[in-house]
Amino acid sequence: MAGGGNIGKGNWADPTGLVQKSGAGKWMDPLGLTKTPKQGESAADVAARLEMERQAQIKQTQGRINQVFDNPRRARDIADFVGAVRTRAMEDLNRQNADATRELTFALARGGLSGGSVNVDQNRRLADDYNRGLLNVESRAQGAGAQLEAADQDARARLIQLATSGLDATTAASQAAAGLRSNLETARSASTGEELADQFGAIGSFVKNRRDEANRREATRVSQVNLYGGGYGTYGG
Repeated sequence: MAGGGNIGKGNWADPTGLVQKSGAGKWMDPLGLTKTPKQGESAADVAARLEMERQAQIKQTQGRINQVFDNPRRARDIADFVGAVRTRAMEDLNRQNADATRELTFALARGGLSGGSVNVDQNRRLADDYNRGLLNVESRAQGAGAQLEAADQDARARLIQLATSGLDATTAASQAAAGLRSNLETARSASTGEELADQFGAIGSFVKNRRDEANRREATRVSQVNLYGGGYGTYGG
């Protein structure tokens, strides 16, 4: 029968007549009509093979993603970022310390408290505030680094999930690198605009109280001068 028929014991149709017997019981399939790499592979075998290939592709893609995120260069980038945050915060702390020291010195002198026990107590408080400030600086730096690492892990998890949906390894690696760059720039931008909170509030309160006392004394003196008269304007005529 031209162009069709039942071919041997395989019992599958060849409507085109293009599948030909080559001898010795072997069949040639020049157009790949069987859709299988092995003769006699069942539909279940095909499905199993395709699933294995899919899983292999997913594993390869996820491996490329992890390779990008686990690159030692990223750990150095994060360490550099943490160091930069620490440096900026330390500059802020040292500036606050210098201002607080200067204001405390003037306040003590204005109140006639230099060299006494109040002087000792307030300078001890100043040192304690600075030490707490050092802890806060380190906490801020480490916190910024932890936030950056968390952003990286979120990006990794998203791409790992996309890999199960067919994302190829090359695209995944490119997106992973882009995500790392974006996370770092976002973290840098956020940290640049943040200033260290006032670390010397107690000293500031002491200085303010001494200033208020000095102002009250001056106001009292002026009122007394106005009430009883001063040394000017009482002579002549």
